[in-house]
Amino acid sequence: MFKTKAYQLLISFPLLFAVSCTSHAVISPEPLKPDETYQGVILSVENMLPQFVYRTGLGEKMDGGIRIGMLPVHGSGVDVTFVLRDEGKRLHTMNFAATYAEQSSFEATYYNVSRKDRSKTVRRDGKVFKQTEVDIFNYGYLGLRYAYIPTGFWGDKIHLFGLLYGLNFKNTWGAEIGYFHDFSGRTPVSKYSFNPKYAPLTGLSMRIWFGQLGKK
Repeated sequence: MFKTKAYQLLISFPLLFAVSCTSHAVISPEPLKPDETYQGVILSVENMLPQFVYRTGLGEKMDGGIRIGMLPVHGSGVDVTFVLRDEGKRLHTMNFAATYAEQSSFEATYYNVSRKDRSKTVRRDGKVFKQTEVDIFNYGYLGLRYAYIPTGFWGDKIHLFGLLYGLNFKNTWGAEIGYFHDFSGRTPVSKYSFNPKYAPLTGLSMRIWFGQLGKK
């Protein structure tokens, strides 16, 4: 009995990650300027394999990105982010993304972004003090995401909705965690010996990314 339960528990976690998520866009909390680019690598639970990401500014208030999985089905996609409203310390943006994966998806995400002042240590006239860096920020953001998966693993249409929270440092690296619930109804998973026979699948997303800014 113990071995059977332990085995089911052991396979349940990777299964939930594997079948419940698709790849998600990694954004610049504040869209890149027209002359800026970003190149980096994403490591995420839902994809297992690293992805390459490239972003570029498309206008004063809009940028776009492309993700390339190490295998074509592991999270390749495109997305675009634009500013809805700029309130100084707070920024409201919207992102639209399309992903080609085991569960290809279309997503719309609203971001409420907080700009956090950065400071550096300055030595002047023998004195050391902190000086706030102008127009250079770290960011924290809260997002609301809707994802539509036309064909899930069981051939059904899936509608996911949930929350995410992320941090971004120096616009070059960050981390994000989110949960997106399947509101499509109940998906049969009885073949995997789970109880009950029908159970909603979770959509847990965890990722980190790092890279560098550049100029065109």
